[in-house]
Amino acid sequence: MEIHYNTRLNMKKVITYGTYDLLHQGHINLLKRAKSLGDYLIVGVTNDNFDRERGKLNVKSNVLERVEAVRKTGLADKIIIEDYVGQKIDDIQKYNVDIFTVGSDWKGHFDYLKEFCDVVYLPRTEGISSTMLRKEQEDNIKIGIVGCGRIARKFPKEAEYVSQVDVTCVYDIDYKKAERLATDDNLKNICESFEQLVDSVDAVYIATPHLLHYQQVKYAIGQHKHVLCETPLVLQGKQARELYQLAEANGVILMEANKTAHCPAFNHLITMIKSGLIGEVVDIDASESKVWGGFFSS
Repeated sequence: MEIHYNTRLNMKKVITYGTYDLLHQGHINLLKRAKSLGDYLIVGVTNDNFDRERGKLNVKSNVLERVEAVRKTGLADKIIIEDYVGQKIDDIQKYNVDIFTVGSDWKGHFDYLKEFCDVVYLPRTEGISSTMLRKEQEDNIKIGIVGCGRIARKFPKEAEYVSQVDVTCVYDIDYKKAERLATDDNLKNICESFEQLVDSVDAVYIATPHLLHYQQVKYAIGQHKHVLCETPLVLQGKQARELYQLAEANGVILMEANKTAHCPAFNHLITMIKSGLIGEVVDIDASESKVWGGFFSS
């Protein structure tokens, strides 16, 4: 059933989209500004699967709860669910929308919609966001980096985009490598030993040479710490089975670094390419990886 609160002819229709997780004053301010642009406001709320496909993994409320929160503001004349890439164009045409609007942090991102309607980027409320609220509501997971070489140097910067995770310390057998990583990423705690690092965190990211993985992972699990280990986890199948059984017995998570093909952001990229949203693909730069049987032989 659709409820229309404004039935005047020639009304100016405005549409906006968002996740609206942990609905806060910033969301309400943005909806008020959107409402003021016209006579009829349509609010698109992203569904749970679409959020996961876009790489938003830390959404606290499900889509029904988020729709209800938006409804209770009294600002939306109509609420719809956003399910797929490219839906914005479909919705603008379906509902004869005059203005598309989102927060200014997306400035320029939706200029392609100017072909269909006016596009307005609204100022956001400073000092509040759903990410900030999630961080305030739950204790962050403290994670330590073991092995401070080339691969590990990417980890602290990428971790900044993951809610509820703090990189708190580093360790490397070469102290200068650890010191360099800590300095570059403003990490204060350089541990003197692997055991010291494990003792001070909730989870361990291991990026050491392959031959060290088995013993380091086994020790960390034995101390009831979650472990993320770079590939290959180990060089023998029986060692892998042992470690996963040990992790299950200790009630912790053991993960080997994901291949790009399994990441939500990669799946989202493929969806965008197939939808035609980014235009014709004229060039692809790709790399290939293989699982060598000998690495996993038992």
